Amino acid sequence: MNFSANWRSIFSEKLTGNFSFGYDHYDYRNDETVEETAAARLSFAINQWFGKADFSYKIDDNHTLNFGLMSQFYNINSGTYEPLHENSLVRLDQLQKDKALESAIYIGDQWEVTSKLSVNAGIRYSMFNLMGPRTYRTYQDGMLPSSTTVVDSISVGNGKVVKTYQGPEFRLSARYAFNDDFSVKAGFNTMRQYIHKVSNTTIMSPTDTWKLSDTNIKPQNGWQLAAGAYYNTPGQMLELSVEGYYKKLNDYLDYRSSAKLVMNHHLETDVINTEGYAYGVEFQVKKPSGKLNGWASYTYSRTFLRQNDPRIARPVNNGEWYPTEYDKPHDFKLVGNYKFTRRYSLSFNMDYSTGRPTTIPAGQYYDQGLKKMQVYYTDRNSYRVPDYFRLDLAFNVEPSHHLTLLTHSSISFGIYNLTGRKNVYSIYYVSEKGKIQGYKMSIFGAPIPFVTYNIKF
Repeated sequence: MNFSANWRSIFSEKLTGNFSFGYDHYDYRNDETVEETAAARLSFAINQWFGKADFSYKIDDNHTLNFGLMSQFYNINSGTYEPLHENSLVRLDQLQKDKALESAIYIGDQWEVTSKLSVNAGIRYSMFNLMGPRTYRTYQDGMLPSSTTVVDSISVGNGKVVKTYQGPEFRLSARYAFNDDFSVKAGFNTMRQYIHKVSNTTIMSPTDTWKLSDTNIKPQNGWQLAAGAYYNTPGQMLELSVEGYYKKLNDYLDYRSSAKLVMNHHLETDVINTEGYAYGVEFQVKKPSGKLNGWASYTYSRTFLRQNDPRIARPVNNGEWYPTEYDKPHDFKLVGNYKFTRRYSLSFNMDYSTGRPTTIPAGQYYDQGLKKMQVYYTDRNSYRVPDYFRLDLAFNVEPSHHLTLLTHSSISFGIYNLTGRKNVYSIYYVSEKGKIQGYKMSIFGAPIPFVTYNIKF
């Protein structure tokens, strides 16, 4: 659920302003109802209030100054596990809320150096304040957070600042147009991110949550370099482009081996900051006009992580690089639209990508120290789920072109996942008769018809 409002004002011929504020909300609830005595609900919710003020000041014909500020307040229900009814034996468990205020100011200059060369440079300074009420642990210096390295537990009152992170972000980009049909672009920027996505795809119902940086979990940071070339064929029949990028990641949040991610009151004991890098190249062909129009693109990209913290006794994959869950080397997209007349058209969308990486159990062994059977897993993300493929089809009826009508409406009839492919959303494992059995779960693994109606005033 979200809401936003925007107000734009022209203060003078040179100065314009854009003001916006809004609210975003997301939540989920997973109910377990198979056994009455174990009936329970797992829930999570994130709420965000934000406000922005953006200004544009035209210094002269060659310089345009952009500047502004923003502020965003996070209020996260990190997790609640509760019984569904009075016959359930499940005990109520609730994680403490995450609250924080993120603010930033920025300034940038759009400079038209010549008729062919333009440069855009800017700096953004962001600040993140973790807010109370909150109770957090401190750990021994030089040791990884764990139940055996706890030094103290500290409580902070409501509205008090628990921890502050801050720092600058830089960006620089340039574009050079050789002529009206051929141009090149390049850019460099640094970035900071204070909220982390925590994904658990090894249970039947995947439960993605978001964790704010705190006293023990640092914000992510990194930099990216990108470049591209763009060419329009004579008559603007086709638009061709190729783009490439390289990204470096620091303090990316990943998981320790055998990590517990659901309802973990001290998540820092099961996650770890890692380093990473990503690179890729995308080729695109676009036909913008004519009865048959659309575009096709192919992307080759890779993303890798490594646990190089010297405090780790046994890092994942022995400290070597391993692919992230987002590492899907090949991605191909084809979008097309054929117009029978000005009002009637047929459109389709095809999407193919390499299956994402996953870690699978390869066997079991008896742990003499724990006196129980343990699961032996393969190297992190060394296997992949089946490739993803989806084809959508729709027939569209556009509005009439009578300018005197009060409203203009359009309607689309279509089928989502026309081939009914059961694309794997997650893989989970259960113990059955002493053996570990894996299952693939798909969502919308069947053709789904849809109708869309739009009305414009």
